[in-house]
Amino acid sequence: MKKAEKRLVLLGAGGHCKSVLDAVLRRKQYNKIYITDPDILRGTSIMGCPVIGDDTVLPKLFQEGVQEAFITVGSIKDTSLRYKLYHNARNIGFTFPNIVDPSANVSAFATLADGIFIGKNVVVNAGASIGKMSILNSGSIVEHECVVGEFSHIAVGAVLCGNVVVGDHTFVGANATVIQGIRIGAKSVIGAGSVVLGNVTTSFSALGLYKGETL
Repeated sequence: MKKAEKRLVLLGAGGHCKSVLDAVLRRKQYNKIYITDPDILRGTSIMGCPVIGDDTVLPKLFQEGVQEAFITVGSIKDTSLRYKLYHNARNIGFTFPNIVDPSANVSAFATLADGIFIGKNVVVNAGASIGKMSILNSGSIVEHECVVGEFSHIAVGAVLCGNVVVGDHTFVGANATVIQGIRIGAKSVIGAGSVVLGNVTTSFSALGLYKGETL
């Protein structure tokens, strides 16, 4: 019996799409990969994969047997578009795989929800829990027993030391360091290169050396 094709649709054709697509292609898990984007001409090829239109094609694609989707729109500070695309695709019936670059080191004792991207050389240690639709970008480190909330983005080279809790829809900037045991509220923004030594309130933007504010 011929093995069924495994197909995937990526929603968004920007820079984050290329990072995700590179990981997908290296894994060789899918026979066909499609991309949707309202701003890219239909028929355009991105890394060998076709742009097939905007998101209005998704119901037809699902009816044709494509069951898995992945949100490849990135997020810096604002997660609203990722959130909207996710719920639209989920309501159609799509499921969301986790995409993990082959170079990442993810503990078998970590807990991953759905739709997570884990980029090149990321470390996720034992006991960590990663919420749905989160992005762990290239070279980031999520240490033991950390919790990363849903739709959050841990940017390139950021480090969460042990037992850090990151709220939903939060952005931790490139090369930021959050010391052990810190709590960061939902919808917070931690600036690139920050060193976070104390708890961060909801919707607070931390820049530089941040000594803390009680939640």
